[in-house]
Amino acid sequence: MEIYKRRESGSGLYLNKETGELVSYAEMRNAGGLKQEKVDVKREEPLQKYFERDIEKDTVTCPMGQTLFYAGPGQPNGKKDPTIRRYHRASACNKCKNKCTMGKRRIISFKEGETQIYETFYDKCRDGKIYRRTNHTFKYLQPKEEESSWEEWVIIRFYPNYQHLRKRNTIVEHPYGTVKRWHGASYLLTKGKLMAAAEIGLSFLAYNFRRAMNLLGTEKMMEVIKA
Repeated sequence: MEIYKRRESGSGLYLNKETGELVSYAEMRNAGGLKQEKVDVKREEPLQKYFERDIEKDTVTCPMGQTLFYAGPGQPNGKKDPTIRRYHRASACNKCKNKCTMGKRRIISFKEGETQIYETFYDKCRDGKIYRRTNHTFKYLQPKEEESSWEEWVIIRFYPNYQHLRKRNTIVEHPYGTVKRWHGASYLLTKGKLMAAAEIGLSFLAYNFRRAMNLLGTEKMMEVIKA
């Protein structure tokens, strides 16, 4: 059992750089602080689709083949988490002509036991889905520990066979993601356990049917169907 604390959503304060006024998240949003515009970004296909982590060497290989190094633990909600490891390398990003980011450098975080992270930036560039913030009037102010309001969550995790669970994740999750991307979908279109299961079932049916066609051929496949 873990007790997890996080700041309440929308409880932060924002500084209006033009007036010097402190406003809430809702006021900042209503004033257009979240406005974005579509950006036409051109990128070539990367050498690989993943950030790959070498646990033994403690390094990460980016989609363009550059090596990134460990840069400290992750800090979700402003607190250091040793189970999350961050990697980056500014010199490699500065020289890269096919960046996976709009910024100066890319920082990638891996959770404990995670070895691959699929990079969607190139897909978004190809599909014209890159946006950037246009309103820079507001600046987020990090609240002090005693001043911010917190939500407390109790998380219960039960791992009867943790090592087997991690092994299963590495074996099962990869083909699951491969089949989804094979259909050009990195996310599900339906909601709810029943409808999502039906959508995944159709995806695997189409994948298996096409694989059978490639292995047997059209004529043999028709014979099997008619038999």
